[in-house]
Amino acid sequence: MHEWRDNAECRDVRDPAIFFPDIPSGDVRGFYWNKARQFCDVCTVKVECLMSELPHEELTGRRNGMWGGLTPKERDEYVRVATPLIWRK
Repeated sequence: MHEWRDNAECRDVRDPAIFFPDIPSGDVRGFYWNKARQFCDVCTVKVECLMSELPHEELTGRRNGMWGGLTPKERDEYVRVATPLIWRK
């Protein structure tokens, strides 16, 4: 089902917590995501990663962690901007 995961840069990461950093409430500094971005920025399957997570987030109503190279806040913006474009096709 998720064959793309075999090609993900993060597939052998020993500490997946880097993709789910503990960010103090109200802290908007982006450096918490730097380690995860090192993997996502060079990943060849980040689109597949993002597309696999978005339906799950829609069902649960929650966004957590770095998926497809995007933080939860960035995915909020992606969905807000991209959804109307998808429906126009």
